[in-house]
Amino acid sequence: MNKSTLTASIALALTFAATTASADFPRVTIDSDVVLEYGQTLDMTGAINIPTVEINQNADISVNQFNHDSPVSAMGGVINNQPSGLDGQVMNDVQVNVTAVGNNASIEVAVDDQTIGAVQGNQNGGATAMGMINGNRIDLGKVTNDEGVEVDGIVELNVTAVGNNLSISAVDDAKLGGTTVGTMQFNYDSPVTATGTISGNGFGVNVPGSGNPVAVVVPGAQDPKLSVTAVGNNLSSIAGTTGSMTQINRNSPISSRGIVSNNVGFIGPVSVNVTAVGNNISIKAPGE
Repeated sequence: MNKSTLTASIALALTFAATTASADFPRVTIDSDVVLEYGQTLDMTGAINIPTVEINQNADISVNQFNHDSPVSAMGGVINNQPSGLDGQVMNDVQVNVTAVGNNASIEVAVDDQTIGAVQGNQNGGATAMGMINGNRIDLGKVTNDEGVEVDGIVELNVTAVGNNLSISAVDDAKLGGTTVGTMQFNYDSPVTATGTISGNGFGVNVPGSGNPVAVVVPGAQDPKLSVTAVGNNLSSIAGTTGSMTQINRNSPISSRGIVSNNVGFIGPVSVNVTAVGNNISIKAPGE
């Protein structure tokens, strides 16, 4: 595929970006065959074929986000905490959320006929999220939530890693028309990895080898919940959106791993949800 043909075929996404970014971003070389020059040309000769659509409009809203040699990582854990379980010395609620995102843009559209152009990319970086609830003694009980209501305590771990995310919504969920979108989301040599573990905990009993006093009261039901999600590229928009939306992962594995193991005591029910998605586009009406 020659350069002139390819340049015409991807003019949508980069023409949109050019409105505000023509002089603001340096030329980026992805590899010997792939050259990205914001606001000017995108030459992917011999590497990737981009789907096309002809829309000759300048962007009302332009987004350009790029990480080069810049890995994004997040790690959170609750590890090796072992209260006795006696006289109120307990962990009665454990909630851990760990999120790593390479690029994120959230746009609220307020009027009809908006044109949006966005380029989001990670090169030689990626997003890594790791969460752990390991080696603890956990005696769940009643806790007060943010609304001031007393609820059962839970053990919950949510781990999310996202390469690129673009969200387009209407203000107050109004059903606006004529939204035109030209987007490009890509990961090059940028793995997206999410890992979550709930392991080696004692639920209502001591962790083996801890030497702490044993439980004297059977605790309430325990319910470890584990959700692990890895997404390469994600785009969500309102119904009626038209345009060209390109999502690419090149040499960028998308992996997700969730483990509940080696726990003892009063365990269950156990909920484990593990998801890995390379590319996702969702367009739906507000409220649906």
